[in-house]
Amino acid sequence: MMLLEYDHQAIMVDCGIMFPTGDMLGIDLVIPDINYLRSNPDVLKGIFITHGHEDHIGALPYLIEELNVPIYATKLTCAFIEYKLQNARRGKAPKADLNIITEKDTINVGPFQVEPFAVSHSIPNAVGLGIHTPQGLIVHTGEFKFDPSPYSGRKTDKERLQRYSDMGVLLLMSDSTNAEHEGITPSEQTIAESMNEIFDNAKGRVILATFASNIDRVQLMADAIIAHDRKVVFVGRSMVEFSRIARELGYLNIPNKHIVPLDQAERTSDSKVAFICTGTQGEPNSALVRMGNDDHRQIEIKSGDTVVVSASIIPGNEEVVNTNIDNLFRLGADVIYQQLKHVHVSGHANRETLKEMIALVKPKYFMPIQGEYRMLSLHGRLAEEMGIPASNIIVIENGQIVEINRDEVSFGKKFPTDYVFIDGSSVGDVGNVVLRDRHNLSQNGFVSCAIAIKESSGKLVEGPEIISRGFIYIRENEFMLDEAADLVVQSIGRKRRKRKLTSDVLNDTIRRTLSDFFYKTTGRRPMIFPVVLEV
Repeated sequence: MMLLEYDHQAIMVDCGIMFPTGDMLGIDLVIPDINYLRSNPDVLKGIFITHGHEDHIGALPYLIEELNVPIYATKLTCAFIEYKLQNARRGKAPKADLNIITEKDTINVGPFQVEPFAVSHSIPNAVGLGIHTPQGLIVHTGEFKFDPSPYSGRKTDKERLQRYSDMGVLLLMSDSTNAEHEGITPSEQTIAESMNEIFDNAKGRVILATFASNIDRVQLMADAIIAHDRKVVFVGRSMVEFSRIARELGYLNIPNKHIVPLDQAERTSDSKVAFICTGTQGEPNSALVRMGNDDHRQIEIKSGDTVVVSASIIPGNEEVVNTNIDNLFRLGADVIYQQLKHVHVSGHANRETLKEMIALVKPKYFMPIQGEYRMLSLHGRLAEEMGIPASNIIVIENGQIVEINRDEVSFGKKFPTDYVFIDGSSVGDVGNVVLRDRHNLSQNGFVSCAIAIKESSGKLVEGPEIISRGFIYIRENEFMLDEAADLVVQSIGRKRRKRKLTSDVLNDTIRRTLSDFFYKTTGRRPMIFPVVLEV
């Protein structure tokens, strides 16, 4: 999510999610922090979405009712957003003012004139944005590459970019995702040969995994399936729905006669069927992971199956992805992935193409966007190599306010931002304290200590009863728990001789006594849960 503001009026570009990292235990998704907009409720005038991937549209179901402004996106992207809103997990679908835009449009929002332009990416209908402001022209590339022969036929509009360059570009904001990768990103077309070879050699079923929103890849896979006289079977809710939407809108060309529903696939010969499914990132409930765990209700992996994982691994997902590949091998499948065969290309520009974009647009100022901080930094260095002065290169982190005009760039204050966590149906209720507790529980377990005291005197009448989970194996450490219980009794006795004991004092005494004891004996500090009953 990025805000562009002029004279207390702003537009937002994209509104996506981040997938949780390994230390965000129990978290489903991470969405943007919109506290700046809450503090300035009348500033936002519209949202422009560059394409329909989750990291660009995924937060809309959680935020759009509060933001309550028009959304501008291309036809396929609007359809994906509408699907996301209708399937929001929080009951009634949020309402949104969706407006379909094309590359021929100019959209006036406040002081901004926004012109979408075509870009080649791993999803149809993706756009960059030419944003005319009172201070000058801003070019936002969206996510792009210069593919000379895209599978969908949609090329990045270099003519538009050249026209912008001729007009004079104040600021170029350019995709940095592949700033670590040398050379030029291969064309989507280059995968077709590998897919055909896989089908030529496959004797049994073929299972192809990719992102549901990677419609161009789905088309390529379907073409290979049909060319080898097999039926196409879509597996997984998002794959079924996204392919349906794309077919209805004309972005996916697969005649009905070549598609078989999953519940009918088992009646088709193994050599005459192929499945397209989700699960390339090891998502727990995805189709491919269920197959690897041998608990998919309709597809049981067997010897002779060929499984193709057609995606790169998102950093942080390596362990779960590799575990699933191991599981598929154990079940007898022949698993093919990028390290073994050319079955994936990126939808993002590599370094040579990033240099070409800078050379084409010739901006006065340059801001790398969309990527980890190291990618932004590397992209910034690349811009300096291309002749942009270091003082005109803007590498920023979340929350940083940048002020740009025709003559200079300066940094305003950094607005506080934080991760907003989605945990089930809970939005923002889980914070860093809860995550720290979860982390502690995952590493050290917990110990519960229950006692009963007489309300009138504070005398101990029952317990302590100590229970442990995830800390020690109780049957082999009963002596330790007995010693811990004795220490609790002694500590309570010492406290009681000095004063009447309240529940707060008892809770604190139990917690300190057990924490110190277990750390001394085991070197670990489990979470301590005192339970005090007054009778």
